[in-house]
Amino acid sequence: MPIYEYKCKNCGEFTKMQKISAQPLAICPTCGGEVERMISKNVGVVFKGSGFYTTDNKQIKDRARSLNKERQKDNQALLDGDVGGYVKQADSTDKKVSGA
Repeated sequence: MPIYEYKCKNCGEFTKMQKISAQPLAICPTCGGEVERMISKNVGVVFKGSGFYTTDNKQIKDRARSLNKERQKDNQALLDGDVGGYVKQADSTDKKVSGA
């Protein structure tokens, strides 16, 4: 259950643990004065799933770098004017990319 922060016009600030579905307090439990729920600064965030860890990002980046190196070989063969070498290299790269 989250902890909400409230500000009483008479008493000052206090916290209250409530369900998310519960209505905000309107009356102070201490003095019976009017209260207002504040926006809290302390929020705990939990990231779940793939892509949030250093090892996940490293694997993706390493795979992208290796595929880019293969594409650079394709481009270099084409720039050298070696059309046959380009076709052979491009076919090899396409097989590697489809396996990724």
